[in-house]
Amino acid sequence: MATQESVLTRIRVALADRKQSPLDIPATPKVWDIHEYSPSEMTEQFQKNLETVKGEFVLCNDFSHAVRQINELLNTMNATQLAVLDCPLSRKIAEELNTIQRRNFVFAPLDSADVVPETLSTLDAGLVSPEYLLADTGSCLFSAPTAFDRLTTYLTPVLIVVAEKSMLRENLPAVWSEMKPKLETAVNGEFVIVTGPSRTADIEKILILGVHGPKRLIVFLLP
Repeated sequence: MATQESVLTRIRVALADRKQSPLDIPATPKVWDIHEYSPSEMTEQFQKNLETVKGEFVLCNDFSHAVRQINELLNTMNATQLAVLDCPLSRKIAEELNTIQRRNFVFAPLDSADVVPETLSTLDAGLVSPEYLLADTGSCLFSAPTAFDRLTTYLTPVLIVVAEKSMLRENLPAVWSEMKPKLETAVNGEFVIVTGPSRTADIEKILILGVHGPKRLIVFLLP
């Protein structure tokens, strides 16, 4: 008991001292080096790492080229119903696609209570635009403030990602300083990191795609 009381006393003293002075915030540990890759180098790295995890990559010459490529993909899939994240780029793509061929684009309802997971899972694809692309893992980082945003990345069988080269970053630490102000002002929601299509190898160590989420993920990268 003497030893126990001695330890507790030391803890109480230490905590009492801390009340008098604020805690020092430790320095951010350096986990990954920043190499300052060029956009072209990050594009090559992102494509390589995305395709390693069975994702698909399409480099577009311009906005019109991206619209044509996505329209061809949708026709190949016979896709007529798509969930669209309410981001400027994905909304603009959806509007252009509608001028070519009428489709049913589903946007987030005004009332979050109207989001029905069963409905989203029956749509043909999701048309989304990320906040960032992480070159070192071939990942897409999405802002998901609503249930509709989160479920679109989880439930649609095909995820069509439209991004610009300006969204490329070397790795996750490279976006921390940019994410911090958004996290401080966010009322709710989260960030979702998607690395390739959904996959599992739980059954006899055989890789199966599409068990827990999209079976296909295609990234269309614009200049």
